[in-house]
Amino acid sequence: MTMDPTSSTNTQQLLGDAITQLRNDQPATARDLAHRAVDLGLDDATVWGVIALASRNMADYDAAQQAADRAIAHQPNNSRAFIVKGDSFYSQNNSRAAAAYYRHALALSPPHPDMVQELRVELLRAQTRVQELQDAFGAHMTGEVQSLLDKEDCTPRMQGAVDLLLGKRKLYYPEPRHIMFPGLPLHDFYPRDLFPWLADLEARTPEIQAELTALMAEGRSFDPYLTEQTERPIFDAHGMTNNDDWGALYLWRNGASVPENQALCPVTTEIMNSLPLVFSGQRCPNILFSRLKAGATIPPHHGMINTRLIGHLPLVIPSDCGFRVGSETRSWVEGEAFLFDDTLEHEAWNRSDEDRIVLIFEVWKPELTTAEQALVSCMLTAVDSYGNEDAGPALN
Repeated sequence: MTMDPTSSTNTQQLLGDAITQLRNDQPATARDLAHRAVDLGLDDATVWGVIALASRNMADYDAAQQAADRAIAHQPNNSRAFIVKGDSFYSQNNSRAAAAYYRHALALSPPHPDMVQELRVELLRAQTRVQELQDAFGAHMTGEVQSLLDKEDCTPRMQGAVDLLLGKRKLYYPEPRHIMFPGLPLHDFYPRDLFPWLADLEARTPEIQAELTALMAEGRSFDPYLTEQTERPIFDAHGMTNNDDWGALYLWRNGASVPENQALCPVTTEIMNSLPLVFSGQRCPNILFSRLKAGATIPPHHGMINTRLIGHLPLVIPSDCGFRVGSETRSWVEGEAFLFDDTLEHEAWNRSDEDRIVLIFEVWKPELTTAEQALVSCMLTAVDSYGNEDAGPALN
């Protein structure tokens, strides 16, 4: 439609007046003025948005939905129109549809302090309502499935599936910094029953602790776990390079033994040699006593390759220490070992006033065949031999 210039002036005046009346909490007048502008030929996202908001404020939700759809047709990213649609479905007790439109509006325009206040207020209200609907859905779902989760045959996967659906758990994927080997199962902390040797390792904890004490009595110091390398730029956004808050005392480093430390730790060395350690060129294994100083944290990060597992044997564990892999958080317990996939995001913290020390080691994932292990080792060796690069340790 071609509008008369005089009509254009009238429509813009009418639209301006409609917006003023809407802000003055006069929705009926605002909608009437906006409709008059439409009758004169105005057809854009703004005028239909005013009609949608005014109709909603008058609890005329059918008209609000229709106007919101007209606004969205002109402007697909019109977040206020999507909120109006959410409000309309909410008024009809259609919680699923309401939540979907509120979430879409929030995805289009996440609320922040610098945005137009009217829009921010609408978005914050939508955010609150999404949480309300999520809580109601959570209560409904829990009521439906709780009897199954309470049974003896409930598995961690069953609880995990419910937690993911309810947003209580986030799904993390492996993000290796170097090599991704396809087809391996996804666990954050690996099931203990896959490693029959864990119990024997844990039984030797007092002997390993004694050797750690002797090693430290000899004056062997913890060096920063991450050190600067001249051959490569530093990719460290967390300030851990050359930071001795996270210290390492090695028995093997980058695939090579550290004889002077192994000589003082013969039992620990013997035990480690009995495990399915990863020996891959200049990369693995790294076996070390890892110290996290009092008050220190290791920020979220990822390991280099998903064919290995990192083992922790806790040796000196003060209170208020924690470790997260993916969505699962654990406290270390002295003498209780675990293995985890370090290509999943993980982090650690020590909020106590004492140092925390664990023995860290690297073993193959149990699903790999001997041939697959050989391929991975060959790949890592080839990477290191190309240009004679020195890989250095990965964050563990």
